Amino acid sequence: MSRKDTLRRLLGAAPEAEDSPATPAGQRVPSGAVRAMGLSLGQLREEAEALRARVEAGEAVVSLDPALVEASFVSDRIAGDSEAELGELVQSIAESGQQVPVLVRPHPEKPGHYQMAYGHRRLIAVRRLGIPLKAVIRPLSDAELVVAQGKENIERRNLTFIERALFAAHLEARGFDRPTLHAALAVQSAEMTRYLQVVRAIPRPVILAIGAAPRTGRPRWLEMQRLFAQPEAAALAGRVMASPGFRALNSDARFQKIFAALRDGKPAAESDPWWRTPQGDPLVRVEPGPQGLRLTVNERLEPEFGRFLVGQLDALYAAFRAQGE
Repeated sequence: MSRKDTLRRLLGAAPEAEDSPATPAGQRVPSGAVRAMGLSLGQLREEAEALRARVEAGEAVVSLDPALVEASFVSDRIAGDSEAELGELVQSIAESGQQVPVLVRPHPEKPGHYQMAYGHRRLIAVRRLGIPLKAVIRPLSDAELVVAQGKENIERRNLTFIERALFAAHLEARGFDRPTLHAALAVQSAEMTRYLQVVRAIPRPVILAIGAAPRTGRPRWLEMQRLFAQPEAAALAGRVMASPGFRALNSDARFQKIFAALRDGKPAAESDPWWRTPQGDPLVRVEPGPQGLRLTVNERLEPEFGRFLVGQLDALYAAFRAQGE
């Protein structure tokens, strides 16, 4: 089959009839541009064949309107402490484009819409940027979707212990069997049992108030699970969560705050380390450091206040000296 016929076949047309005689022996065959065209047609054929294989396997990357894509029906993350990382992802996609496509399936209940298997942070990022979402579309069952979702997060190693435990509990609540749970989280029965026991023992509001706790591993969560066997544990945790300044702490510090209260049988008596605006927003954290008092400005709340404060130091020091005199 000639290259021309190959190209026509890839484009869905029938081959042309061979009504011209073969090239006589000894006739000069042109090179240069004709040979380059032949090479181009060969490359086009290879690329078209590869594209066809990807389409048939459901691997073609397409551009979707982010408004038509919904999150997975089961959550695998605790929101709240990842805004900085999300900002970095938004900046990276703005500068270099979306390098890794997400995986979606046709929405089982909304024609023309899609449901996410993995890539939720990339979906949020492109929505903020107002650009199309690069995605691979596959017809997935519910079980196939959650297994793909779990495996992606495990391979990227960016889910914490408690996020994995919550993911397992969500899947169990949805009625998935243990083999599906094991496949989705790539763990054996003993580890799955630990996940589920932790989530059953620690009240869900406490887990969500603590957050992902990226530096708090399995041993500490298992110890907190045992501490929640105490009769007053839930009430103690509630008092800590309602204390001033609790929400201003990072996720691991919130875990430690509740853990210490359960261990000691009472909330730690500490003053609020934040100087707050009249509206109650934590703007400047005041705490002792290794070489004296340390101030930390919450630049998420007021990005320019730190520079303004530094610019006022000369005047503040002069006022301080004048007051002393």
